[in-house]
Amino acid sequence: MAATLKARVARWVACVVAVGAYALGVCAPTHAVGTPVPTPSVPVTTAPETPLLPNHGIVARVVVEQLLVETSEDTREWAMRISIAFTHTFDSPEKITREECQSIANTFWSGSAEGYFVKVSHVGGNCDIEAYYLGEARHAFYSLDESGHLQVRAPMVYLNQIFASFENATIKELEVRFTSINNAHCNANPSHEHLDDMLSVSHLSYCDWTPEEGATIPTSDEPLLEGDVEEAFFSLNKGTVGPFIDLPAPINPFTITPTPPQAEEPASGAATEAAASESSSASSRGLIIAVGAGAALLLLAAAVGITWARRRTS
Repeated sequence: MAATLKARVARWVACVVAVGAYALGVCAPTHAVGTPVPTPSVPVTTAPETPLLPNHGIVARVVVEQLLVETSEDTREWAMRISIAFTHTFDSPEKITREECQSIANTFWSGSAEGYFVKVSHVGGNCDIEAYYLGEARHAFYSLDESGHLQVRAPMVYLNQIFASFENATIKELEVRFTSINNAHCNANPSHEHLDDMLSVSHLSYCDWTPEEGATIPTSDEPLLEGDVEEAFFSLNKGTVGPFIDLPAPINPFTITPTPPQAEEPASGAATEAAASESSSASSRGLIIAVGAGAALLLLAAAVGITWARRRTS
């Protein structure tokens, strides 16, 4: 009876948190707004030719967060999401077209992995990318040890590689947020931080880096937010204990090693002619050697005959 009551209470708490999450904007459907852009599941095989999108001025807002998502099976699961909103600068003569948004998706968001899916959309000259990580794939963004210490990071090495490949592109804002974390602190000198904000059954903390306000966008994959995990993290199935893992997807095209070109094999006719020529040369060399050897033997026989004749005369 006690166990049943405890399970019911846990479900009631989960429902309350879910409703609160929607109200706070931390629960979102798994589809982006705008014209959907397909993403390739087959990974790219070549590194991109740079610079990308010449004559464009591009800025982007990047958000890494933990949230409750609606899956395609009409269930709700806690996931880690990284959102990147590419947009043009005010003085840029070119907006991002749907074809260019497709090119961004094809270049930087290809591949597949368990617990990973991505949604890309084009709306109003913007290219919005939302990548979701469920299950163990969430550990690409957070680590949690047995003592309850939790660290959150963003794939900043890859993100900086992406923006460096454009002719003119910058990250105008980076935000990292996490729930069910307490006694939190931010690393890497953010421009804003909100720590240990009380929710219904846990706390929320987030850190924000805005270069226009003097902050520097981080360039490494070191943890950006850390603190102590709360019980709600486990009771609401938000994640598991485990270390950081490599980003399972997308495929980083900058790590692809070009395949060296293979030497062309000669055509069969050319090969036959070359073999015949080589055989003819070998035969000629053999004939010359045989003639030379025969001449040498004749000279030797003549010399022996002359010597023998002189001896008899004497």
